[in-house]
Amino acid sequence: MTHRSKWLVLILLLLVWGVLLVQRFVNVPEPQRVALKFTSGQTLSREAARGTGGLPALIQPDEASAQQIAFKKPKNIFAPLSLPEKKLKKKRTRIAKEPKPPGPPPEPTAPPPPTPEELARVQRELAAKQARQQMGQYRFLGYLTRGGEQQAFLGKGRKIYIVRAGETLDGLIQIQAVDASSVKLKHQPTNLETTLLLKKEGNGIF
Repeated sequence: MTHRSKWLVLILLLLVWGVLLVQRFVNVPEPQRVALKFTSGQTLSREAARGTGGLPALIQPDEASAQQIAFKKPKNIFAPLSLPEKKLKKKRTRIAKEPKPPGPPPEPTAPPPPTPEELARVQRELAAKQARQQMGQYRFLGYLTRGGEQQAFLGKGRKIYIVRAGETLDGLIQIQAVDASSVKLKHQPTNLETTLLLKKEGNGIF
């Protein structure tokens, strides 16, 4: 393509763009004009304000404030201050659920009376204790042999008894056996036995 042909193409393009711009401005429709219903000095009625031409109705300032006030709940500034109802219910529930203080402890019940077996056992123990105390009052002080028979010297407090096997002391204690080193006693009511050993203060022979 030569230099001249390039210029011709450019001129043609410019002419085309110019024709398109002219057609666009020519084909734009003219805005419609509507006659005004409101003239100067005329009062606009409420029905006209609402309008039939599709315009929204105008809201007067007084009506707008009245509608806003209607939605607000009046508040009494002189009402006493109090907790909300929900908080009061929770507080009452918490107070109701507080544990009560424990009552006085129950009085101890009396033990049941002893059975006859227990009473008999206690009596036997007391009798055995008393028998041991009675036989423990005697002391083996010495012995001697007379006519081939051994005799024992027993002391009780300031009293001295010369006894041989088979004899009874104070109607309760029987002499079971006598030898050179000991004397065997038996408490007849309880059948308890004990052995008195010779006190080695001397040779024990009279």
